[in-house]
Amino acid sequence: MIDPQIQQELRQQLETEKKKLEKNIAELSKPVDMGDDIDSFDEETDEAEAFSANVGSAESLKARLGRVTDALAKMEVGTYGKCEGCEGVIGLELLKADPESRLCRDCKLKERTQAA
Repeated sequence: MIDPQIQQELRQQLETEKKKLEKNIAELSKPVDMGDDIDSFDEETDEAEAFSANVGSAESLKARLGRVTDALAKMEVGTYGKCEGCEGVIGLELLKADPESRLCRDCKLKERTQAA
């Protein structure tokens, strides 16, 4: 069980991160104004690349927002800090460094090893 004061600090950190992510996603989701004029091929290419980069960034931020939202939901139901892999305790050092972590250190290492 996490000390209530520490959990409150982590909750505030997660809520701040959630607001920041939502703002960034909204900014990246705005349509890119490519203008009505016929630009040079290079300029059109640059605009298309910028749009593509924004879409990729927004998807990455949405995934992170999902993890942050999940962590906040776990706090509500009392399962925050419980590893989804082994159901053990996620270390406090790891939660402080990565408050939305869903895996303990050992399970994270196993996941990375299997992905490689």
